[in-house]
Amino acid sequence: MDLGLKGKVALVTAASRGIGQAIARQLVDEDAVVAVGARTPIEAEGQTSYPTDLLDDKAVERLIPDVIAAHGALDILVVNTPGPKIAPVLDFGPTDWDTAYAQLVRPAVQLATAGARAMAAHGGGSILFLTSTWVKQPAPGGALSASMRSLLSALAKQMSLELAEQGVRVNQLMPGATGTDRMEDIVAAKSAANGTTREDEIARVVSAIPLGRWAEPEEIARAAAYLVSPAAAFVTGETLAVDGGAIRSTL
Repeated sequence: MDLGLKGKVALVTAASRGIGQAIARQLVDEDAVVAVGARTPIEAEGQTSYPTDLLDDKAVERLIPDVIAAHGALDILVVNTPGPKIAPVLDFGPTDWDTAYAQLVRPAVQLATAGARAMAAHGGGSILFLTSTWVKQPAPGGALSASMRSLLSALAKQMSLELAEQGVRVNQLMPGATGTDRMEDIVAAKSAANGTTREDEIARVVSAIPLGRWAEPEEIARAAAYLVSPAAAFVTGETLAVDGGAIRSTL
């Protein structure tokens, strides 16, 4: 299926590894012009790297203008931010909450609003927030992630409502357990907290997934490519869970 992404200019943030990098590679495979933002330079075929620390306001402010200056447009923005600490909710103090906001919410808002302005000025585009199934189905240890990403879920829906007339679509992709370094960090944290082995924690995670395994990053990336593409031109304000059936709610 041709998704119609050839020549589209896409920016993917937090793309040095994991799901972010998988999405960047998938967009390259779809013949998009791909820019990636990450703290360390990325050397990957078909990707132009823009070293960006998402905790640096000035660096975040420069990112989208730099991409547009280099490529002439911004058609697609994938807003990906690193995950916060995993621990019981009562273990967190004010500094932890402030850090999580600075890490997840602040740069995402900066990027999404700047990207939306640029897209609206040039006839439209597509913004995709990466979120987590913990927003819809909380799990122990996920308080920071679920809380901060819930703020972005509200923002995504609001933006989809206000920007539709300007041709800007805004959606969310909600990955479940996925085989990434981040997932290994979560497993390690749970193992330490519960006094279990890595294998025990992986078995526990997989037992809650009807398809009986966790996702590969490439599976998440293919769903992302669809949502940002012209093939999904009538989809906005939606959240697509790619979780192997782990979320049990009917809506």
